Amino acid sequence: MYRMISFGLTVLLQLLPLPVLAEQAVPVFDADQPIEITSARLEVWQDERKSVFTGDVVATQGDMTLQADSLTVLFAAQQNQIEQLNAVGSVRMHQLERTATADRAVYRRQAGTLVLTGDALIEQDGNRIAGEEITLYVEENRSLVRGSQQQRVKALIVPNKVQEEK
Repeated sequence: MYRMISFGLTVLLQLLPLPVLAEQAVPVFDADQPIEITSARLEVWQDERKSVFTGDVVATQGDMTLQADSLTVLFAAQQNQIEQLNAVGSVRMHQLERTATADRAVYRRQAGTLVLTGDALIEQDGNRIAGEEITLYVEENRSLVRGSQQQRVKALIVPNKVQEEK
């Protein structure tokens, strides 16, 4: 089960860099590294092919960390494939210089999407992009940032020269 969760988290966290934020090379990540998930509680429903980690969830694999109030893992009919990951409540994903925060993150393997909703924000090396919802389309190498009536899309792009002076 941990290997399946490991694969899903690896995909989820590797998708963070948006093109506007990805001027630097994306680090290569070894998905075979062990994963450690801690939480206050784990509940597994075998018949529903679902595992739910709740209470201060922290999932760490290599240099990547996912934190949330809860993490639900849904498995496809073939128990060796993750169908969907749902991280809910104070979601924070961190790898090296990249950080993403949102109220919720949903990764859907079949659709090849990662959707961050609720005050979604991705930061890397001083660059920031924020909106009510950020959708990353994995196979298409594109992203869509949506605002709302209360929150417009906002991007801050720091030129290389300014970044080098830090």
